Amino acid sequence: MTEYIIIFLLLLAGSLAFFLTYNRYFVKTEKPTSTLYTEALRDLLDGNQSAAFSKLRQVVAEDTSNLDAYLRLGQILRENKNPQRALQVHKDLTLRRGLSVDQKSAILRQLVLDYHDLNDPDMAGAALKEMIALQPENLWAHARLLELHKTAARWDDAYDTSAAILKLESNKSKKPLAGFKYRQGEHLYQQKEYHKARVLFKEAIGLDPTLVPAYLAVGDTYYDEERYEDAVNFWTKLIAAVPAQGHRVIERLKRTLVDLGRFGEIVDICETLLRHDPRNREARLTLADFHEKKGDLDAAEELLAQVVEESPADVPAIIDLVRIHLEKRDYRKLGELVRRLEKRNARQTGRLESDEVGSGAVGIS
Repeated sequence: MTEYIIIFLLLLAGSLAFFLTYNRYFVKTEKPTSTLYTEALRDLLDGNQSAAFSKLRQVVAEDTSNLDAYLRLGQILRENKNPQRALQVHKDLTLRRGLSVDQKSAILRQLVLDYHDLNDPDMAGAALKEMIALQPENLWAHARLLELHKTAARWDDAYDTSAAILKLESNKSKKPLAGFKYRQGEHLYQQKEYHKARVLFKEAIGLDPTLVPAYLAVGDTYYDEERYEDAVNFWTKLIAAVPAQGHRVIERLKRTLVDLGRFGEIVDICETLLRHDPRNREARLTLADFHEKKGDLDAAEELLAQVVEESPADVPAIIDLVRIHLEKRDYRKLGELVRRLEKRNARQTGRLESDEVGSGAVGIS
């Protein structure tokens, strides 16, 4: 009897040992989905999208309620040049019931990116508007929608969206809105709606008093309506408002004052500009041209010499100055100018050769 008991115990011990060995080495233990999901996220952080994709597929196969895993699967598909499949994955999620606002917004965000990659701005815009309806303070959605409006040149919508962004950011500055108001006016100007365009340009200046294109555009609307006096008056406002940009209006003023038969007034305008911006090149050249036409070669020479002194590479000014010296038969000053230019050219050539030698030495070492 004792022998049977001993044999039974030995068989039992052997069976237990066999089971433990088989279970350890031959039976594959299934990982919990939470572990797989964590590993997939780690793979994504490490840039291993292939491994992450495989694990996420296992996760959603075992746990269909894991919304984030589906979102990331679609994201991987989109980032690997398959936005159509990504879109299908994300669209299927919208059919689920009981989604929270945050979950709906997360799905819509992925849809926006899918539609962007599929070059479907209308559907992307619809998704963004739905996001904003769900989460009115979603700054990301507003910013993406603004970019869509700008790309499509929908300046009215861009203005409204930009205003909403400023409000969300508690930004009291109105300058970012000025550009959109200007674009609205520009659209009307192209349709020859000069008065309506002018109203918008002036509103743009009210939002940003330094917006140079708006000053130019207001004057242009007056000019196109043949209201030359009003055009001149408004263009001169630019010189006082943004002196550093005053040169941008000089050609317009010269043309219009000629039309009015009052070209002499350009002198006062240029002198006003030079009081605000003493080194303004265009004002000096315009004055030099005026004085030369009047026969005052000395005044023209002085202005041109100032320009050349400050900008030795200014070829048009140099040519004008050479012409003045020749008209005055002042060969001494002409010779001095030529020698200065030669010295300057020699210095530049020397620096260039020095730089080339230095570069060569570095390359050899």
